[in-house]
Amino acid sequence: MGLMRRSGVALWRQVQLSLESQLSDGTLQPGDQLPTEAQLSARYGVNRHTVRRALAGLEERSLIRVEQGRGTFVQEPVLSYRISERTRFSANLRDQKRVPDRQVLEVTMDRAEGTAAASLGLSRGDALVVVRCVSDSDGHRITYSEHMFPAQRFPGIGEAVRDEGSVSAALCRFGVTDYRRKWSRLTARMPTGREAEVLEQPRSRPVLVSESLNVDLDGHPIEFGITRFNSDWVQVVVEPCAPELPTT
Repeated sequence: MGLMRRSGVALWRQVQLSLESQLSDGTLQPGDQLPTEAQLSARYGVNRHTVRRALAGLEERSLIRVEQGRGTFVQEPVLSYRISERTRFSANLRDQKRVPDRQVLEVTMDRAEGTAAASLGLSRGDALVVVRCVSDSDGHRITYSEHMFPAQRFPGIGEAVRDEGSVSAALCRFGVTDYRRKWSRLTARMPTGREAEVLEQPRSRPVLVSESLNVDLDGHPIEFGITRFNSDWVQVVVEPCAPELPTT
C-alpha cells in the first residue's frame, strides 16, 4: 500500500488513517489480530517506528489493544457493568448475553481493621472471612475481587461460595435470600504488580476499583467488597436507586 510522501500528512498519520478505514469498513473485525509491526512496515513501506506511532494513536482511542506476548488486536465492545441497589454479577452478565464464570482463588481468616471493620460494624481484630475471586466473561478476565464477611455470622461462607460459584447463592445457605447495596465508592488508579498479573493486563493500564457494602433487608451489614475491574473490558454504569416507599 503506497503512501503519499509529499502530501503534508505525516506518514504515521496516513498509516493510522488507513487502519482506521479498515476498522470502519469491516475489513478488520472486533477480536481480529493485526499484522506484526514488521509486516505492517513492509506493507506500507515505512520503518517500524512509524508503524509503532500509528498503532499508539489507535490504542489511545481504544480501537485496538496490545497484549504482551500475544500481539495487537481489534478491541471488542466492552461490558457495561451495572452498579445499583441490587448489583448481581451473574445477572449483570447474562442480561448482556455474556457467559459469566467465577473462580475462588483462596479463602482466608483475617482480622477486621480499617474500612472493612468500620463498614461491617465490627471491632478491630474481630474475625473476618475473606474470599478472593477472579471473574471471567467470554474468555476474558474482567475482575479480581475480595469479599469480606463477619466470621461469626457466616462460618463456612468461603466454602459455600466455592461450591455455588456465586455469592448470592452462598448467602442463601445462611438464610440471606435477598440483600441490597448500601453504598459504592469508585476510583481509578494504576494496578499493583499482583493486580496486573491476576487481571492479565499490563501495569500501564489503569484499573477501576469499587469498594462497596451490602446489607440484608433489615439493614445489617453482611459483606464488604473490593473489586478491581480490567478497564480494557469493563465500563461501570451507576444506576440510581429506587426511591424508598413510605410506610403505612
